[in-house]
Parts: sequence; structure tokens; C-alpha cells
Amino acid sequence: MNHSYSWARAVPAALLALGTLPALAVAAPMMPAPSVSIVSPAAGATVTDAAIPVTLETKNFKVECANSGKTATAPAQGHIHAMLDGMDMEHMTNMYCSDHFTISGQGLKPGKHTLSVVLATDAHVMDSLPAMVSFDYEPSQQPAALPAPLTGTPHISIISPKNGATVGRTFDVKVAVSDFDLSCDLEGKPDVAGYGHIHIFATQSGETTQKPAAPLAAMMKTPAGMEMGKGLMHDTGMSMNEMQMMLTTSMPGMLGMPCTTTIPVDLSQWRGGQAKILVMLANNDHMPTPNVAPAAISVHLK
Repeated sequence: MNHSYSWARAVPAALLALGTLPALAVAAPMMPAPSVSIVSPAAGATVTDAAIPVTLETKNFKVECANSGKTATAPAQGHIHAMLDGMDMEHMTNMYCSDHFTISGQGLKPGKHTLSVVLATDAHVMDSLPAMVSFDYEPSQQPAALPAPLTGTPHISIISPKNGATVGRTFDVKVAVSDFDLSCDLEGKPDVAGYGHIHIFATQSGETTQKPAAPLAAMMKTPAGMEMGKGLMHDTGMSMNEMQMMLTTSMPGMLGMPCTTTIPVDLSQWRGGQAKILVMLANNDHMPTPNVAPAAISVHLK
């Protein structure tokens, strides 16, 4: 299994479509370092709920999504990436803006599973060592199985706002999706043709064009960090190259991974002026749905 984050395969096409793919800045490490631990499920616990309840404890880190996608924000703030049975985007169940959330059990077989979580900066750069726990999934009521594949040619377009529209800092992006069923319950699960979700990006000069910091990559250059890196490679089975990719890959402009055709967009922390909005269909493993063009517009933020 490839244990490295696979955003590097998923994001460049979208960012190139938006016209921006900033380089990554390896910033000086900030102390004390952010950390995350899993309170529940506990190691070896039996989960009987169909949806897996997750509670985390974070330290030296502000969990928030108000600035998601921005590349020049305060250190030690951002959101949470959670993964089931893997340490790559293929297994990512979503990004979370709270230390309490649930993960759908749809398509998950009873038995032993492993939950992994990491803190991520607003630009989606890894900002903590991962926390991992194994648990026994034995739901009292078995959730829905994976759906049957769909046929057809998926397509996505933006209905509103219109290209060039002037909007407030908070607005809805309404999209039309055909031959494709949106399901957040399937994020991080095996791919099923015709199912997935949406990736929405916003880019704006000065907000997403600065170099994102890579705090852990900087820390790994210290003697103590090198020892932590060895432990991380041992625990995850990653190679040095895979670890470096995981620590430095970013997703500038990524606002979220929604599953509805009306998507609330909150750019209240962004500056006024022109911004670009891009939406794309993504499979359950977060890779762009093949042969489906993204849709993009420019808007003017009041």
C-alpha cells in the first residue's frame, strides 16, 4: 500500500485551471508544536454504532475552517484530516472543523479497522504527527453496503453566481450535477462508478498565492525531528520520499469537500476584489472523476 498522502495526484489539475500553484515554504518550526490524540474510539474498543463517533484532543492548535484554503494565515490553526485504514487521501473520510465528528460506516465491513488523524494548516499542509488507533467495528445494525455502479457520463456546471457577478463575502454556489450521485458517506471508501463528491476551491491574489508553510518539514530538519521522522516511517511503513511528500504537500484554495448542489461559501476572512471559484467532481478516493471537466467562474467580492 502506498501510505503517502496522494493529494499530489489530485490537486494540480484544479490549481492549474485556477491559474495558481504556489511553491511551498518550509517555515521555521513553531514551539510548542501542535499535537492531536484520539480520545475515542479507544484502542481496542468495540464500536457498535453504525456511524463511528470520534472525539479528539488537540493541543497548541486552533481548530477552525474560516480560513480554509488560504496560504498566508496564522500558524497553528486549521482543521483535521481523518482517514480509515490508510494514511493517504484515498482513505480520507473528510476534513473536519471540530474535534468531535462522526464517520459513516457505509460500505465498512465488521472487524478491525484503524483510524488515523492529523492536524492540517489552512492550506492543508500536515501540522502534526498522526494519531492512530485500532478498534473493532461491530455495528448493532449493519449500515448500507456500497451501492451498485452507475452508468452515464458525469458532468458538473455552475448555475450561480454567474461569471463576473458581484457577491458578498458569504454566498451560495449552486451547481448542476448529472449522471453522478453525491455522497459524503462514501468518502474514503472504495470507488464506485458514478458516485463521489465535490471539491470546491477559491483563489485570490494575496490569499492563496503566498507560499504555504510546512511546519513539520522544518521540524524534521532538527536532530529531534529526525528521530521523530524515523519513528513515523516505522509506524506507517512509509519511505523517506513518501514521508517528505506527506509533510510538504498542500492544497491551496481548497474550501471543502461537499456533497450538495447548493454549497455555502464563506469568504468573510478574505479581501475584497476578484476571486476565482472552481468546482470539480471527485471519486470516493478524492481523485478527479475521469473525463469530467471542472467548472469555474470569477466573482467580485464586495
